[in-house]
Amino acid sequence: MEQHQMNGQERMEAHARITIKENNVDQKERINGMMKSEFVSCSFQDKTLTFGYPVQEWEANRVGNMHGGMICTAFDTTIAALARFYAGENFAPTISLDVKYVRPVKVGDVLLVTAYATATGKRITQLTCEAYSKATGKLVATGASVYMNVDTVKERQPQK
Repeated sequence: MEQHQMNGQERMEAHARITIKENNVDQKERINGMMKSEFVSCSFQDKTLTFGYPVQEWEANRVGNMHGGMICTAFDTTIAALARFYAGENFAPTISLDVKYVRPVKVGDVLLVTAYATATGKRITQLTCEAYSKATGKLVATGASVYMNVDTVKERQPQK
């Protein structure tokens, strides 16, 4: 089915699956690919997207839990996918990302990150996120982020 014939939910699911492929195949040697993200779910109606991240040994801190920087990376990767969905053809760089850590998540577990688009304007997209341990169901961290929608066509035009 062509993109213009899909409903919102179908478009969001297609976008999420393309993002996972880009991360895990096209960027396999970069941090996005190394994290081996998985599409879990999305809701066009609720403006949410959930990716899962298997907690791998190389992501561990000195006590065997997922390093806080890796949790932040999982947030940024998931939130960015949702921000890009709402940006459409525009580029959507991160303006800010604030993370609050609640409890650790161990190597061998899966970090489930859900991003929520709280405001999707023409220029700015505001999002929040939550991360849970798949093994325990407990909250691991929360976050809030702002992304800018940059008109890539306008930005590529020569300056006068």
